[in-house]
This record gives sequence, C-alpha cells and structure tokens, in this order.
Amino acid sequence: MPTRKQKRREAKAKRHDYEFVYLDDDGNEVHPPEETPAETRRNGAKPAAKKSAPPARGRRTPQPPSWGRAGRRALILGAVVFVLFGMLNKTHNYTGAAVAAVLYTALFIPFTYLLDRFAYRRWQAREQAPTKR
Repeated sequence: MPTRKQKRREAKAKRHDYEFVYLDDDGNEVHPPEETPAETRRNGAKPAAKKSAPPARGRRTPQPPSWGRAGRRALILGAVVFVLFGMLNKTHNYTGAAVAAVLYTALFIPFTYLLDRFAYRRWQAREQAPTKR
C-alpha cells in the first residue's frame, strides 16, 4: 500500500502530465521524432541499465537452511557474548564469560537452523500456492 507521500507524488505527476507537441514547417502537428541512443545520453554518461522486475513484495528469496550457515552465525554471536560478558563482569572472570559464550553458541545453532528452515518452507508454500490476483 503506498504511503501518503507516494500518493501525493503520484497525484502531482498526474496533474502536471503534459505532451510534447511537434509542429512541422507548415504548422501541422506531427509525431515526435524517435530518439537515438546518443540523444538519450546526458553529459556523455552511459545510458542507465534496464532494471529487472523486483522480487515479489520486495523481498529476497531465502536460501535453503544449512548447518554451516547456522554455525557461522552462532560463532559470531558467541564472540559477541564473550566480549560483552567479559567486559561487564566486575571480577574480570573470563572463564565464566567463555562458559556462557559456549552455552549460548550451542543453543543458538539449532535455533537458527530451525528458524531458517521455517522461513524457507513458508516461502516454498507461498510460491506453490495459486495467486489470488
């Protein structure tokens, strides 16, 4: 659903919509001349590449779940937990921070994998469902 700003811009574009009228030497209206690729360039810049159609609803297609990706994410989380718990501990007991980091990492791996699997299966079901448009 377009936002209010988008609606205002669209309405403004429609209000100011106009056509170019080309006249020949006798004063008769003629069709606009076809532009050549050299004429469409501005300031010698290359013409803009044509964009492909955006994915449905502007979302990326999820990748199939993998234990390796879940493990990499968990290692990043484990490092962050270790640093935070190590800095926040008043006694600077890094063994406690390491234990907590290992525990959080071990719990985060299956959680992330299951979350990825859920998202991937939902995407597959949505792709296979008939569109209602």
